Amino acid sequence: IRIDTHRAESLPGVAGVLTHKDIPHNVYGFTFLDQPILASDRVRHLGDAVAAVAADHPEIAEEALRLIQVEYEVLPAVFDPEEAMRPGAPILHEGHRWDRNVCFHRKIRLGDAASGFDESDVRVEGDYSTQWNEHGAIEPHICAAQPEPGGKLIIWASTQRPFLWRSDLCRVLDLPMSRVRVIPARCGGGFGGKHEIVVEPFAALFALRTGRPVKFRYTREEEFIASTIRHPYRIHYKTGVRRDGRILARQVRIVSDSGPYCSWGESALTKAAIHAVGPYRIPSVHVDALLVYTNNPLTGAVRGFGVTQVSFAHEVHTEEVAQELGMDPLEFRRVNALRTGDVYTTGMRLESVGLLDALERAAAAVGWDNRNGIQGPAGGRLRRGVGLAAMIYPVGFTSFPNPSAAFLRVNEDGTGTLWTGCADTGQGAHRVLTQIAAEETGIHPDHITVIGADTDLTPFDCGAVASRTTHIGGNAVKAAGRRVREQLLAAAAALLETSPEDLAIGQGLVAVAGSPGRSVTLREVAAFSYKRGLTIQAEGAYSPDLTPLDEETGEGRPYDCWVFAAHAAEVEVDAETGEFRVLKLACVHDVGTAVNPLEVEGQIQGGSVQGIGYGMMEEIFCREGRVENPHFEGYLLPTSLDAPETHQTEIVETFEPSGPYGAKGVAEPALNPTAPAICNAIFHAIGVRLTDLPATPEKILAGRAQTASASGTAWPGSPQRSS
Repeated sequence: IRIDTHRAESLPGVAGVLTHKDIPHNVYGFTFLDQPILASDRVRHLGDAVAAVAADHPEIAEEALRLIQVEYEVLPAVFDPEEAMRPGAPILHEGHRWDRNVCFHRKIRLGDAASGFDESDVRVEGDYSTQWNEHGAIEPHICAAQPEPGGKLIIWASTQRPFLWRSDLCRVLDLPMSRVRVIPARCGGGFGGKHEIVVEPFAALFALRTGRPVKFRYTREEEFIASTIRHPYRIHYKTGVRRDGRILARQVRIVSDSGPYCSWGESALTKAAIHAVGPYRIPSVHVDALLVYTNNPLTGAVRGFGVTQVSFAHEVHTEEVAQELGMDPLEFRRVNALRTGDVYTTGMRLESVGLLDALERAAAAVGWDNRNGIQGPAGGRLRRGVGLAAMIYPVGFTSFPNPSAAFLRVNEDGTGTLWTGCADTGQGAHRVLTQIAAEETGIHPDHITVIGADTDLTPFDCGAVASRTTHIGGNAVKAAGRRVREQLLAAAAALLETSPEDLAIGQGLVAVAGSPGRSVTLREVAAFSYKRGLTIQAEGAYSPDLTPLDEETGEGRPYDCWVFAAHAAEVEVDAETGEFRVLKLACVHDVGTAVNPLEVEGQIQGGSVQGIGYGMMEEIFCREGRVENPHFEGYLLPTSLDAPETHQTEIVETFEPSGPYGAKGVAEPALNPTAPAICNAIFHAIGVRLTDLPATPEKILAGRAQTASASGTAWPGSPQRSS
């Protein structure tokens, strides 16, 4: 109703106060422009800011905040996405295409699901749910803005996608891009959380207003309450199968809680819908995915981007189908696993699939053939079990242009300089791009300097997101390297008085093929070229050839390629307390060609431990829109003590025609199969089927009690679902 900032503005040391009236364009968003920088007519969730203060010291700024008076009228709220879709529910945004708080509806249709179910011998249904999840990056959102004398605004930020991020910021500030320079600082972790503008508009506006440098940083509590977190999903599955195990049809309904704004929810939900059936050959698919506005916390991009949630659901459900058939879960997956040349849900043909190899290796690593011999004595307190889960994940944005570009120059001394817009958030992206440049040019990787993302200095890139850097950024670097290589060979041919076709390049040398004595160093080639007035440099660019998805069927070409994986877990469960440990985790990933195998293994290890946290302990507790554990004291993250005693990683190398040297990617997928593998292992150990994440001792004990009650027998009883 009213915001009074006068007392705050008059406090000594306060440089200024912002409200919605001070924001040039007070709305932003990726799919829909539905999110305000500062709330204007209404507050839709408890993380909505209504005012911002800049002061000489943080203590003064905190005091000024307390002096701001806001008068509210309490409006009806809705906190359950199913209730939000019912008639009479409070409407958060008027005028959307879909009714009753449905922000977005994605459909996937392949074949005839009704006929597939009619032809099935067995039909199995199940419900699954996942939780709110925080990124847990070491570094919170932080930025610094500084105005330059010529009118330029420089912003140092912890961001994964500086160029698209600058576009959002310039739209809010009503400034041309030429006046804003974004320099990504060393990023203390992103995991999807550093996608969007958050505190940066405040720093920018105060810097422009005061002419002074301004820094804004979220507290850890603000990270939980005001920044994006992972979407909780409610998912219903129905699968029809023949007696021989062949899946004929699968129907899925997903309801995603978007919170008050869309953010990246449409994109995440589309990815979830495409991959909801899992990595299986299913001729008839029917998926409906709904993104729903509520007054809960704001949700957005988190590592795994919607596929994490459905990976849990489809792998637990797949085991239930195998159980109903009395079929070994590994054999059931063998029968239905995708293979190279298969057509997936959008009608696109898969060019490289290493799933079967991954399944076999993961299962062997936990002794799958002898799994029934590890459970321990019947009725014993400690019970062991093994579980398996498979995954499919795409590379790049979904049906959306996401180009990368690179500049590469050979210096006068034969060394190289690579300019890339790709941000390195600690995942080693720049090292991989350096290796690709070195492979093409023959320059040693240690002799190539990388100039990383800077919107004034480097070429455009869509960001370190969507597991795209090696594949898409790498293709751009490879293209630049190929052109540089051609220039090097032409100069060397003139120097050696031969034809470029007769030359080979590598290890810092250019040599005449078949005549190793006739060679020159790259340093000599570069010096020769520069003396002739010729520079050796080139630009490379790459953007996947994609097509939009049909709104009614989901048909289209959404990605260049897919990665595949299988995780297998061995667990030990205490039947009296419900506590459990992951004794062994085997993670086998088809990444295409591994450009840097050590970095690939590091990504798999880190991602799978993050998957342990997601599956076992991480959960944001929210009551009527209020986060009740906005701190690491009440939000548990896995530590080294939670890592498996044996953590095995393996790489399956397939050749992907669209990738640089056959490479795909690995960043996000490492997270996805871990939780369902653990839950399936718990079921194997004690017969409790967990369908609601995270898997906690309390839920295991509840499932055990339900088992005993349903069977009328003492522990261990028969298998039972628990959520």
